[in-house]
Amino acid sequence: MEIKAFQELNQIGKTPVIAKIGGFRPDPAVHSWFAGHFFIHPNHGWPTDQDGAMVPILQIYLPEVPGGINGFNQCKMIQIFLNQKELPIDITKNGEGWKLIEYSTIEGLELAETPEEVRGLKPFQIQWNESEQKDFPCWEEAWSYVDLSEVNESVEATDHFFNQYTNYSFTKIGGYGAYIQSPPHQQSGDFMLQIASEEKPRFMIGDNGTMYFYYDKEINEWFMHWDCF
Repeated sequence: MEIKAFQELNQIGKTPVIAKIGGFRPDPAVHSWFAGHFFIHPNHGWPTDQDGAMVPILQIYLPEVPGGINGFNQCKMIQIFLNQKELPIDITKNGEGWKLIEYSTIEGLELAETPEEVRGLKPFQIQWNESEQKDFPCWEEAWSYVDLSEVNESVEATDHFFNQYTNYSFTKIGGYGAYIQSPPHQQSGDFMLQIASEEKPRFMIGDNGTMYFYYDKEINEWFMHWDCF
């Protein structure tokens, strides 16, 4: 279909790295996990906030991620925790109802037992693999990259867009956010990864929702937004 917008979209496709959660024999040499089996520095202890111990969600060991994470080549491990009682509203920065911890090395870290009060999820090891398909921005976000006016005027072209320009909707690194509702209007930083509701670990964000994480390199700050059905 000879439409300029499609030609331009083809140029901005990104290949995400997707999480295979469980379904294989755990490898003791692999450090990426969902919902547990986290490594903690003994001098710092388990992360807490005003409501006590935080829930372990995702541990990413970057040497296991094909291509790493853009801009984080010096970082070896990233961990994400949530408040045990409630999710924050709107876009929030690191430390507001959730916590992302970066480690430049895993030396000195020790495998820690998840505190009893935050053991509701089932831990699974993760294998990171490049997706076989490219990610593209959703309809609302695509307008910030290309002019879709011509597409909007044709039912056939619109159908082609939604059939062809899709993105991976589960837990992944890179690509584009697979938004369930509209993308945030005041997004801070670049989209880096998302954590979806996942059946095996029994992890649920609202009603089958997803969390999206952004990094603002100018101020060295992480932000999070989530939505659901």
